[in-house]
Amino acid sequence: MTFPADFVWGAATAAHQVEGGNWNSDCWALESARPSLFVEHSGVACDQFARYGDDLAILAGLGLNTYRFSIEWARVEPEEGGFSQQALDHYKRIIDACWSRNIQPMATFHHFTNPRWVARDGGFQNDRFPERFARYCETVACAFGDQLAYACTINEINLPDSLDQLMARVKAKYPDRVAAGEAAIGAPIESFFLFAGVAGYTARAVRTHELARDAIKSAAPHVPVGMTMSIQECEAEPGGEAGVAAYKQRVYAPYYDSAKRDDFLGVQTYTRMRFGADGKATRRPPPDAELTQMGYEYRPQALGAACRDAWAATQTPIIVTESGIATQDDGRRRAFIRSALEGVSAAMAAGVDIRGYVYWTLLDNFEWMSGYAPTFGLVGVDRRTMARAIKPSAVMIGEIARANSLEAATKSADQVLSAGAAVGVSDR
Repeated sequence: MTFPADFVWGAATAAHQVEGGNWNSDCWALESARPSLFVEHSGVACDQFARYGDDLAILAGLGLNTYRFSIEWARVEPEEGGFSQQALDHYKRIIDACWSRNIQPMATFHHFTNPRWVARDGGFQNDRFPERFARYCETVACAFGDQLAYACTINEINLPDSLDQLMARVKAKYPDRVAAGEAAIGAPIESFFLFAGVAGYTARAVRTHELARDAIKSAAPHVPVGMTMSIQECEAEPGGEAGVAAYKQRVYAPYYDSAKRDDFLGVQTYTRMRFGADGKATRRPPPDAELTQMGYEYRPQALGAACRDAWAATQTPIIVTESGIATQDDGRRRAFIRSALEGVSAAMAAGVDIRGYVYWTLLDNFEWMSGYAPTFGLVGVDRRTMARAIKPSAVMIGEIARANSLEAATKSADQVLSAGAAVGVSDR
C-alpha cells in the first residue's frame, strides 16, 4: 500500500469557515437574520485571516505537502466590477507562505459563498452569473494564478442538485427562518448556494465551471484546473437499481460529462446513500450503524467506491479533495483515515488514476448551518483563545505522507503521540 512519489497529501479549509469576519458574504447575512437557519454565527471563525502563517507551519511540520484553501469572492470583488487589491495581496501572501514551506497551494475559487451583490441578483439563478464568476476568476488568475499548484473552480458543484429535496423540506418546516433570511439577503433563498438546486441550476452551473476553467487556463496555462463534486457511494437495496441509475444520471452525469475536458476531478465523499425499491434515496443510516456527529453513517469504504464510479464515468485523473469525519473520538478519526486510504489504494491497484488525498479539514471550524459543534479537524481550535491543538490523527496522516505508505498507519497511538511531541500534540 505505497503511493507515487508525487502523490498529493494535504488538508483543506474554506475561507468563510476559518477566516472570520466575512461580513460582505450572503452567508454572513443569513447567519445574522432573526430567526436564522444557522444555529450560530461564524463571527471570528478560526481567525485564520490573521493566523494563516501559524496554520501553514503546523501543516508543513506534520509532513503534508498541499494546502487546499478558498479565495473569498466577497473580499476580492466587494461590489460589482470593483476589485480589492488589498484582498488579492492577502491571498498572494498565503500562496507565497505555502511555497516558502514547500507546500503546494490548491485554491478553490467558489466555496458556497457569494458576495452580497451577487446574492441580491439571485446568485446562480441569474443568467449573468457564469460571466460574472468567470470575470472574477480571470482577475484572480491574472493576479497570481500562475503561482498555484492546482485550481478548483466550484466546490461540490453538484451539491444543490443532491440537496434539492432536503432543502425543500427545510423551507416547508422553517418558513419564518426562510423569510428572515430572504429579507437579510434581499433575494429568494435559492440565491444561496445550498438552496440553488432548482430548475435551470445544472445548466448554469456547468456553464459557470467551463467559463471559469477557460479563464483560469488562459491566464495560467500550466496550472491544472478542475471542479470538485460531492460523490457518495450509492447502494441499491433489492429493486433499487433503477433509483441509483436515475440519481446518478441527474446528479452526477452532467458534471461528469464536463469533467472529461478538465485536468482533474476533485472527489469529495463522506458516506453512502441507499436506494429502496421505490426508487427513492435515503441518507438515513441502517438502525445498527455507527453515526458521525453529522448524523452520517460511518462509512470510510464509500471513498473507494466513489472514486471508482467517477473514474469509470470520466477517465479523468482524480484528486480526493475532501474526505473526513466529524467526531470527538480521534481514535475513530484515525481508523476512518486508514480505512479510507485502504480504499484509495485498492482503487489505484485496480487501475483508477488517483493522484492525491486531501483531508477535510485542517481545523475544527464553522460547519455552516450546524455551527461549531461538529469537529472534522486534524487540529482542534479553542473557541475562547484560538489556540491550536494538534491531534494524533494529524500526526498519523503526516507520517503516512512522509512515508508515502500506509505502513505508517500501523503505529500504535502511543508511538504516534511520541512522534508528534515536537509539534504539540493533544489527544483531543
